[in-house]
Amino acid sequence: MLPDFERKLLRILVNFSGQRGRMPEVAELEIKTGKSRSQIRKALAELERKQFIVWKDKSSARGILIIEGWEPLGESNYLAPSIGPITRGNGLDYWTLY
Repeated sequence: MLPDFERKLLRILVNFSGQRGRMPEVAELEIKTGKSRSQIRKALAELERKQFIVWKDKSSARGILIIEGWEPLGESNYLAPSIGPITRGNGLDYWTLY
């Protein structure tokens, strides 16, 4: 399970590279996240440690390669509500009462 900032940073990397065809600069990441360079570098290092990205050239964010663009199912912070089927009578209530 990724912390909020790491998940946000990963989504920015995935979306930015998909839309613009390149990785963002650290200065662009500062603008998009509102965080400092040191916080961004720590989060990128953590994403690399958790094997979401490969970041060989630490002097620039341009060389980042995305391995996994999102968390595997079941590991997200978001818990979807369990919604069961509506079972009133024979099931015709939906069509007749709404």
